[in-house]
Amino acid sequence: MNSAIILAAGVGTRFKSAIPKIFHTVGGLSLLDHVIHSALSAGLEDITVVLRPGYEAFPLKFADAVSFAYQSTVKGSSDAVKCALKSQNNLSVEVNCEKEPFCNNFEWIYILYGDIPLVTPETLQALSEVAKICEKTAVVVLAMNSAHAKELGKLEPAAVAGTIKGIIEAKDASAFVETIPLCNAGLLVRKDLLYKLISEIKPSPVTGEFYITEIVRLAYEAGYVCRYYEADAAELSGVNSRQELAVIEQYFQNRMRKKHMDNGVTLVAPETVFFSFDTTIENDVIIDPFVTFGPNVHLKSGTHINSFCVVEGADIKNAAVGPFARIRPNTQISENAKIGNFVEIKNSLVQKNAKINHLSYVGDSEIGKNTNIGAGTITCNYDGFQKHKICIGENVFIGSNSALVAPVEIGDNAMIGAGSVITQKVEPGFLAISRTPQRNIENGSIEFRELKSKKSRQ
Repeated sequence: MNSAIILAAGVGTRFKSAIPKIFHTVGGLSLLDHVIHSALSAGLEDITVVLRPGYEAFPLKFADAVSFAYQSTVKGSSDAVKCALKSQNNLSVEVNCEKEPFCNNFEWIYILYGDIPLVTPETLQALSEVAKICEKTAVVVLAMNSAHAKELGKLEPAAVAGTIKGIIEAKDASAFVETIPLCNAGLLVRKDLLYKLISEIKPSPVTGEFYITEIVRLAYEAGYVCRYYEADAAELSGVNSRQELAVIEQYFQNRMRKKHMDNGVTLVAPETVFFSFDTTIENDVIIDPFVTFGPNVHLKSGTHINSFCVVEGADIKNAAVGPFARIRPNTQISENAKIGNFVEIKNSLVQKNAKINHLSYVGDSEIGKNTNIGAGTITCNYDGFQKHKICIGENVFIGSNSALVAPVEIGDNAMIGAGSVITQKVEPGFLAISRTPQRNIENGSIEFRELKSKKSRQ
């Protein structure tokens, strides 16, 4: 069983935020949740997240899938790993260097960073494949090109191509050491050797911190092989500021756009469409420019989302939405339904062939098949204290500028006259009209204008 430790106890002072850095979001999911999700998707078990005390107050989507350890005093990444190992109640693992190769016996621990959110399950699995090259492999470093990043440490090459003997942290690089332009973005360490060697890590003479990257040097000096696997720099980019967060968001959105287009989705202007981490879209969906998806959106084949829509928490089946529509959580829109411009829908079911074409609000409602909701219609679902439900049957016609006051039920084939305020049940097939009677006053407009003109002269 391969396990993981995710280091997430950093403060992120450059964010200037009351929210710790790792809880800021990309694609609607926290940085830390992204890393946890990738670890889970790679099949890793026994995942321990190292946090600073107090961070437990911030929500995590995948909290139930991991355990937590807490680093009360920041002493460096090696100390954080020790906190995780102690939380597992096991700091002693037998070291047996005579075991058979990786794939049969050795257990490994991934050491990942909570502020490198875009690492993929495929990359994590690739590290495992590199570790199988030689049974003397002790560490595989997940590396990215850092030629232009002076603040990042570099890998020291060993004599054999593809192997290394150490990692020089940028703060400690006071003397010249031969390095290659790659830096550490994560580690895969043989579990037994990690337990044996971590206590030998000494503090940096420059910073006083205990670096987990020193495990490479210790393993190399003990006669083991240390390798690296280079992945795409965008995938392994870290987040230390809001500017870098914006760059990571761009990387993530580009990844999502490519994924959906590769799966048969038409994005008319891809750079203007923004996805959540969990947006699922079937093939033959068309998305026009300037559309934003929040969490938990599912679009079935044949759906067309027109421009300037915001959709979150919705299941849409072969329907047309927008332009300028807002679809809020717990909404289901069925086949061939039409949701038009400046329509807002929340917590509602819109059945097949229903139409809500203009300037309407529908909340906590069920709209039956083939029903037409006229322009300007609103459902009055909130009485100031509680939400109430509105049920509208099939083949119903709601005249424009009507207000439906919940709780209320409108039966199949009923009609509502334009401008009505409906507060009572309308039986199937009935016509309901609720208006103040119209009065036409002869010469009324002339008298009104004369009165206003007279007052303006006084």
